[in-house]
Amino acid sequence: MKVLVLNGSPRPHGNTAAMVEAFRKGAEENGHAVTVVNVCHRKIAGCLACEYCHQEGSGHERQCVQKDDMQAVYPLLDEAEMIVLASPVYYHGFSGQLQCAINRIYALDKPKKLKKAALILSSGSDHVYSGAIYEYQNSFLNYLRLEDMGIYTAYDQQNRSLEKLEELYQFGRSLAPDVPAAPAPMPVPDFLTAFAGGEPVRQGSAAMAASGWYSQEALRITAELNNTYHTPEEIQDIFARLTGKPVNRTFSLFPPFYTDCGKNITLGQYVFINSGCRFQDQGGITIGDGALIGHNVVLATLNHGLKPEERHDLFPAPIHIGKNVWLGANVTVLGGVTIGDNVVIAAGAVVTRDVPANTVAAGVPARVVRTL
Repeated sequence: MKVLVLNGSPRPHGNTAAMVEAFRKGAEENGHAVTVVNVCHRKIAGCLACEYCHQEGSGHERQCVQKDDMQAVYPLLDEAEMIVLASPVYYHGFSGQLQCAINRIYALDKPKKLKKAALILSSGSDHVYSGAIYEYQNSFLNYLRLEDMGIYTAYDQQNRSLEKLEELYQFGRSLAPDVPAAPAPMPVPDFLTAFAGGEPVRQGSAAMAASGWYSQEALRITAELNNTYHTPEEIQDIFARLTGKPVNRTFSLFPPFYTDCGKNITLGQYVFINSGCRFQDQGGITIGDGALIGHNVVLATLNHGLKPEERHDLFPAPIHIGKNVWLGANVTVLGGVTIGDNVVIAAGAVVTRDVPANTVAAGVPARVVRTL
């Protein structure tokens, strides 16, 4: 894990620096990469509130107009998975230098990989922490949606005590070590080819093992998508990781969304997917421009064999959804179906065969009830 420490103490060998060093040593011994930035030794001005960094379509989104030493910190923030704020408490809050650096994070809005945070405070009294802790807990953590890994304080004779430094060292040691993910048993192109060949995918085959691996990856990514709030842009970025391909900025989705693969979803422009949808996409799901996918829609591209000896084999077949299609709430579309352009599928329908363009289909199984 990449850990970034912003040390707000102006004293290079002071109490705060000693606590940071003890934490750094423990974390690095456990395999983490720790970068310490002593913000008091950098020229970092306060935020100007000019909104230069948030002007959409300007070409300079997430860029601060101030070309000072904070420019070297921004790349570290975007790569960090954990941030530690470390500060002496001189007057009820963070040091002024650290506060400037915190405020300047606004240019990035929410650093891309940042998930965790911790707080280290040093002071001469145990009655002065409340301001810094309040800002950390109620503003910093909440806005950036970070997991709190702990608050560590030292005052008076606790500073530089062996017990306190050992506590910080053990905190660093306690961070879970990075465990590299096992590589996929089959590259994505080969995996998609195996499921697009028109042949059953047999139990015990390499393609079946790869399907299980990509399913676990999809579960991790959709858990991230579904279990906290994300901006529309963040949802697009997460969906791009899920599918392994760029997602057009016209795409929108209301979580929760579920899939046990993700790698065989292809989207056009201006596609909208409403909440609760479930895509089983190993066989391939293609959705055309302007399509609207209603609540709780199920797109299922896999089938199982009817013969008992083939019950655990997979029989993939693709789903093609044309341009400007509207699938109503609770629609189910089965593998091998093509839905033509401009089609409307009524709520609750089960689509088992192709639907021609410019029609309305309804029922179980769905049948054409109207021509548009």
